[in-house]
Amino acid sequence: MNESILAAARDAMALLVELREERTGPEAAQARFQALRARHPEPWMNIVWEHESYQEMIHYDILVGDDSGTFSLSYCADEELPWPVRGIQRFNESVVVRVNDAPIRISEAITSLDHAWHTLHIGRHLLHMSLIDQEIRARGIETSDEELAEALVRFRKKRRLFTPAQVELWMVEHGTTQAELERHLRDEQGREKLKEQVVAGQEEAYFKEHRSGFERVRAARLYVPERDEALRLYGKLRGNPSQLLTVAQARFVETGDEDALFTTLERRELDAEQAALVFGTQPGELTGPVPSGEGYELLWVMQVLPGQFDETTRQRISSLLFDAWLEEKRRSARVEWFWGADEAAPIPAMSL
Repeated sequence: MNESILAAARDAMALLVELREERTGPEAAQARFQALRARHPEPWMNIVWEHESYQEMIHYDILVGDDSGTFSLSYCADEELPWPVRGIQRFNESVVVRVNDAPIRISEAITSLDHAWHTLHIGRHLLHMSLIDQEIRARGIETSDEELAEALVRFRKKRRLFTPAQVELWMVEHGTTQAELERHLRDEQGREKLKEQVVAGQEEAYFKEHRSGFERVRAARLYVPERDEALRLYGKLRGNPSQLLTVAQARFVETGDEDALFTTLERRELDAEQAALVFGTQPGELTGPVPSGEGYELLWVMQVLPGQFDETTRQRISSLLFDAWLEEKRRSARVEWFWGADEAAPIPAMSL
């Protein structure tokens, strides 16, 4: 055992005793652990914890290791529950998934899904949440009190919570507390900082390489379920494309369908057949029937815009690059599901 491991282990054990004596919460414990890791940069180190519901305490372990192996260090005071009787319920009864040996419990999952209810793939969202949080801890990313205050102001404005009473009512309705809300906002800030580190100014180079994919078309569109009907309307309207608006108005009055009439399409969002039809049409002209879902669309092309590297495009590219990085992380992660139709599946069938 080399001296760097021994020195790190000694300081880690001292920190474990301090955390127990001071009843330190996870957020403060992580900050103190980051200071420990800064003093010992050579060995690999991590901190993990569990909430012991019987005594309402947080129990911490610190992992210290190198290429040859890892030491798991923990501390149990005499008056605390011994290790064999901790967590007397089955471990996986409260665990939804474990990613790289880090568990996500059902309470964490429900809180996360409450803020991301619109996410299509719930299972994938949970994996991404865990991977992002692991990376934030590994990189020592922190959110200052000033940044938290700004995030809280944005949160209240977005939900029109203008008074303390409205905030209190929102927390009651969502089954959360001030501390949990602040923790969620800190997590969101940390994820934005992580995205900035991962992307690290790659947006402009990506845009130059994929410029044509950001070309846009602004158009009015009309959805038609059947191809024969789409062809009939195309033959009727192609000589006077502006009549598409009149047809759309008449259909809305007749059916009440609220399909968006005007749209902006990017080339990268379309498949090859769709892109050829849409971007092969001159402004002022009508496209032929464009496959769309189970039906077709007729588009009156109003404007064709070249790709432009503005702030909106930069943000979209930043998200694309971060999502690609996150997907690669997911593919290489060790995943163990404890729920769903097939626990061995990378993503349970129930979440798809």
